Amino acid sequence: MAKSVSEKKVRNHIPNDLIFYILVKLSLKSLKRFGCVCKTWALLFENPHFRRNFISIPHSYDTSLLLYEVEESHDYSRSFYSLSGARYENRVKLDFPNQFQEENPFIDFYGCDTITGTIFLTQGNTLVLWNPATHEFKTIPPSPVESLPPYREVSIGLHGFGYDHIKEDFKIIRYIQFTSISSGRLERLHVRYEDVSWNEISYQPEWEIYSLRCNSWKKLDVNMPKRCNIGQFEPSYINGMSHWWSESDNRDEHLLVSFDLNNEMFFTTSIPIDIPLDIDTNFYLGFVCRRLVVLNRFIASISWYLLDTTTFHISILGELGVKESWTKLFVVGPLPYMERLIGAGQNGDIFFQKKDGKLVCFSLSTQKAEELGVRGAHFYDIAIYKKSLLNVGGINHYN
Repeated sequence: MAKSVSEKKVRNHIPNDLIFYILVKLSLKSLKRFGCVCKTWALLFENPHFRRNFISIPHSYDTSLLLYEVEESHDYSRSFYSLSGARYENRVKLDFPNQFQEENPFIDFYGCDTITGTIFLTQGNTLVLWNPATHEFKTIPPSPVESLPPYREVSIGLHGFGYDHIKEDFKIIRYIQFTSISSGRLERLHVRYEDVSWNEISYQPEWEIYSLRCNSWKKLDVNMPKRCNIGQFEPSYINGMSHWWSESDNRDEHLLVSFDLNNEMFFTTSIPIDIPLDIDTNFYLGFVCRRLVVLNRFIASISWYLLDTTTFHISILGELGVKESWTKLFVVGPLPYMERLIGAGQNGDIFFQKKDGKLVCFSLSTQKAEELGVRGAHFYDIAIYKKSLLNVGGINHYN
């Protein structure tokens, strides 16, 4: 029997809810391309409901948030916690034997790839890999430049880290700068100034990369922009690439530097100024601060102006090397009660520390801030963590 016209229409019609469900799961690059299909699709990011759902696709069930907390006590004791649940209501304190020699309780820590379950910890030039699930630690050996500085001072800046999926290797990227040694240091080394061949000493900066598989450092033959020291430095890692933000040589443009951990090549992407220029009658790019984070599947820039630290502008990148692929999603604030931006968590959540020390989660999907019930502390940091039983110290023993 021939099908009726109404039946054919039903077959050819895709419900708007289903279209929305499909589009919200696409990459930003694909959405930009599909904008030519119809006007509605071209204007998707003008729809607040779409923006909130696009950035809030949940992580896998076994992903949690690691919270680092330094309590404001006489000894500034530090603790690590695993937070899970829809509103991070499940809190478990982790066993963390101190791997650092210094008494300083402040360390930096970063989440890594979901395959390895590795947390990267740093304090000064001491670097440690930690798997909370297996309770294993791996202390990274010092670089040769740290132990053999030929009469020059060494300054080391962490720039990137992450997991090379192709070679199954964990890597760390650092930038090394040299300055002339002080006369006082020479005296302590019992070396006379005239006994040193100063014209043979190089002060050229170097890049170096560490391989866990080889358990060694090597010099990188690249000329990459170094990280910017304005705002908050937080190297970001996603899909085999490490990212940091920098600025152009004449300091009139911000750049995203993306380093491929497999082929050891880098890309730069210009970052547009997403802060209104009329925020200050004497607007100065040097006052624009940024924090790079991973918001679900995307590299995101959270920016603010030094003269207005209560309002945050959030943009995500669609395609490396394409400035026009940055898409501004949200303006958060003003939040006058916030003291410090901490970072991004799961499902489009941004974390802040209030002026009273309490931890606050701001949901980009609901546009609401909520205290997490964590008592006030001196300092917080966070990282997304997915449990893995991979042996951290055994990565470099693979065939």
